[in-house]
Parts: sequence; structure tokens; C-alpha cells
Amino acid sequence: MLEGGYEFKTASRELIKIHFGKLNVKIAGDQDWRLITEGMDFNVPKNSSFCLEVSELVNHTCSYFDD
Repeated sequence: MLEGGYEFKTASRELIKIHFGKLNVKIAGDQDWRLITEGMDFNVPKNSSFCLEVSELVNHTCSYFDD
């Protein structure tokens, strides 16, 4: 993922793992941004949304769950 700001919506629960790089994430309903760096991950509930502020190149994987 390149540097910049992004907003995504979810249909399924998502687990996002960061392999390298860093970003700030704000999940719908949260008041604060969280810094996520290499080796960390975060969950996003289904039927939600989240915003990312990518401050340097990020390599990540997304896993989707139907629960």
C-alpha cells in the first residue's frame, strides 16, 4: 500500500497483518488513531469501516471471516 489516506468498508470481519511499514488506523466508532507497525495486526468488525493513514510503504495481508 502506498503512502496516503484511505477509507474502506467491510462486509465480513477482517484481520489485517502488517509485514513491513507503518500506518495509523481508525476503526468506525473509535475516537483515537492507533499506530500499527511491522509484525502487528488489527481486526475490523463486519459491516463496518476503517480509515488508514499510511506514512510509509506497507506490505500487508487481509484475511476475511464469515462469522
